[in-house]
Amino acid sequence: MSYDNKPLTPHTVTPAQKEERVHEIFEAISDDYDRMNDVISFGMHRGWKRALIRDMIRQRPLRILDVASGTGDIALWLARENPSTEIVASDFSAQMLRVAEQRITSEGLTNVTTDEQNAMAMDFADDSFDSTVVSFGLRNMPDYEQVLREMARVTRPGGSVYILDSSFPTHGVIKPFFKLYFKYLMPLMGRIFVGSQAEYTWLYDSTEAFLSKRELADLMRAIGLEDVSIKSHLFGSAARHRGTVPSR
Repeated sequence: MSYDNKPLTPHTVTPAQKEERVHEIFEAISDDYDRMNDVISFGMHRGWKRALIRDMIRQRPLRILDVASGTGDIALWLARENPSTEIVASDFSAQMLRVAEQRITSEGLTNVTTDEQNAMAMDFADDSFDSTVVSFGLRNMPDYEQVLREMARVTRPGGSVYILDSSFPTHGVIKPFFKLYFKYLMPLMGRIFVGSQAEYTWLYDSTEAFLSKRELADLMRAIGLEDVSIKSHLFGSAARHRGTVPSR
């Protein structure tokens, strides 16, 4: 997609254009999304998600919302680890949720459901969940603050908001190699494996345009979350944030 014959990037789009472009991308790559995550991260994303799941389980939540769930990776993982916990996997891409539903059915999981929702205007009631989580999805949202406010709104007081996402490493030695790999080699692999170079170029650009770890933590505090913490992975290539919803 382009406007005025210029390619769209996360740096140049309007919020409405970004939302439309992200929807197109994830509708297009839904069938190959999980396989490509393993390819481009060399499987390391699973370790980062495992750490996130362990952190969430310690809070013993009874009801969890997985925002921008995509193909349901986090939601299914939580459902397996917490058979008595109700998991809702939400996403605005029907194609991604179709893949999630196929996985839920194939595994016979009964404690996870899907719900097609726009993360910036969810129709869940206030205080509906013990925890909310977004994994590798916030950077693709048109308005980070609005998504975080919605996540905090539907999380009960004392509950936790979790974010796992890519970020640019700040280490002077690591940063150039990170850029070389994710800017040039990752889109090339997208073209070779699934014929989706433009889509994986966008995913790199969205990481480059995303907030730094500290900026994201500051934004979480600015919307009222308390006890905000950060855990970096792979020299800061990804980071896990957590904040607590205060009493209303």
